[in-house]
Amino acid sequence: MTERLPTAIAAAFAALLQGPFFAVLLLGAVIGGSAAAQTPQHGIAMHGDVKYKPDFTHFDYANPNAPKGGTLRLGVNGTFDSFNGYIIRGSAAALIGLMNDQLTMASADEAFTRYGLIAESMEVPKDRSWVIFNLRKEARFHDGKPITADDVIFTYKLLIEKGVPFYRFYYSNVAKVEKLGRLKVKFSFKPGENRELPLIMAELTVLPKHYWEKRDFSKPTLDPPVGSGPYRIGEFEAGRRITYVRDKNYWGAKLPVMRGRYNFDRIRID
Repeated sequence: MTERLPTAIAAAFAALLQGPFFAVLLLGAVIGGSAAAQTPQHGIAMHGDVKYKPDFTHFDYANPNAPKGGTLRLGVNGTFDSFNGYIIRGSAAALIGLMNDQLTMASADEAFTRYGLIAESMEVPKDRSWVIFNLRKEARFHDGKPITADDVIFTYKLLIEKGVPFYRFYYSNVAKVEKLGRLKVKFSFKPGENRELPLIMAELTVLPKHYWEKRDFSKPTLDPPVGSGPYRIGEFEAGRRITYVRDKNYWGAKLPVMRGRYNFDRIRID
């Protein structure tokens, strides 16, 4: 819009020769057309259009009527001494990501498409030079506290400062992050032609600021942290086994991206 605006203004002034009303209509049409391209959308695709439309109820590969219950038992090689899977130190427990939600959820039947999870909608210009995430007001951490723009910004900065080096590389094209409102955050990108950047930021896992700002994020921990995902940490024996318990009060259980998924009451890993 900023690149088109001077041209639009010049055209509007030139149109004054044909009358002020015509000039106002012309300027409004150009500015309005640019804004329309940034209308909040429920999903972002890397290539072409998204498969699932705004009114979709569940992914095609998920059964919304699947029964809930039972225990899934899995085995993995290795051990663990931490519930923090975002740092270099320590060995994180397998599937620890079940505890935390991301801004969006990927669909398994498209090449690379993200749909709103914590973020209800996204705004992206045609050149993909920035992305805005509008967060859901109902999104909650396990302790009941709402997920806000402050948590998103805190997580982004935490990961690039204290997380594994991968994050500093992965988010290196972010020029600026801004809080536009309690539930609205914007990531602006450095100049270049990387149309993947909005989807990269859409993958961001959101951690609770109120929990981690009081703790040393750089150290391994076996204190079960506060999460926001479909499972919580249940029984565990460090290095040997861990059980994840389905959160029956999970805030996002009825969202289209979650319906029919995460059906086991317990997931035990030896």
